[in-house]
Parts: sequence; structure tokens; C-alpha cells
Amino acid sequence: MVEDFNQIETKPYLVGLNQLEVPSEKAEVPKAELDQMSEGLKLWNANFSLPIACLNAQENSYRLLTGLPIYQAAKNTGIQRIWVFLIAAKQGEAEKAIEQVILQSRLNQKIVVLDSQDITDFINFINIKDQKSMTEISGLGEKYAKQIIDKRPYHDLTDLQRKLGQKRPLNWAKAYKQIKK
Repeated sequence: MVEDFNQIETKPYLVGLNQLEVPSEKAEVPKAELDQMSEGLKLWNANFSLPIACLNAQENSYRLLTGLPIYQAAKNTGIQRIWVFLIAAKQGEAEKAIEQVILQSRLNQKIVVLDSQDITDFINFINIKDQKSMTEISGLGEKYAKQIIDKRPYHDLTDLQRKLGQKRPLNWAKAYKQIKK
């Protein structure tokens, strides 16, 4: 399968909105989310997530294959150009590559690094909070919240991992760090 794509060039490319052939349909995104995206585009004057485009029959024209909400937010904001991930191939061939692009995008998660204060904050949190408060942390459901409460108190990371496992508490601590900001 890799051999199929050796000849296709891909790269981020700054294109004018008027260079993009776009379907006439509207993006299926809530208005509030589209407005939030528009505000971010105004603030940064750039898009950080790259819609995918491919070559069009006309020279200096591209077909938008993904990212319709980003395009619409840019139009709403008055931005003239957006970054796209350009697959230098015709639509049919480019669509074959989109599955891999989407898979990689889903796996491109933010890296969260924990320091000793983050661990201390998390341990303090789980030592005093009720079950409902704990379930606000991504990945920490009612079953685990009850287990955490039943095995209290936690003195340090070693104690926490001994009682609850090696990986799960670190994932919860990372999720906690994200929500406490």
C-alpha cells in the first residue's frame, strides 16, 4: 500500500479561500462551536488544524476534502487565506490517503507532562473529594471513584500506584491537570 503513495507530494500550503472549490453544503457543527472557531481564527489569524485539499482540474485551484467548518469559520471571520494539507493528486487518489490522515490526527494528542506538584495536587484531590467530584476527571468513572475512596488515604505516588495500579493513576492525574487549569 505504501508504494501507492511514494509519488504523491504532501505538504502544508497556504491557499486563498477563493482558490478552494467547496461543496455547497453547510458544516454539521453547532453554531456556538463555529463561532468559537471564528474567534480563535481572529485571535491567531491562522488555523492550526489543517483541512485536506487535493488538486483540481483548473490550475491554481484546489478541492476541499475535509475541514469544511474551518473554511466556513475563516469566511465568517473575513480571513482571506487558510493553511491546508495539500495532497498533490487528483481527488480519487487523495481520498485513499485521507483514512490515514484522519487516523493520525486522532492519535495526535497533546502531551501532558506531570511534575511532582501535579502528583501532589492530584493525591490531595483524591484524598478529600467525593465520588461525584472524581468522576469529572476523564477516564475516572463511578466504579474507580468508589475504589479510590475505599483505599484511602494515599501518601505518595508509590502508595497510589501500589493501591490502584501503575498506569491508570498517572492517566487520571494528567486528566486532572487538564481540568484544573
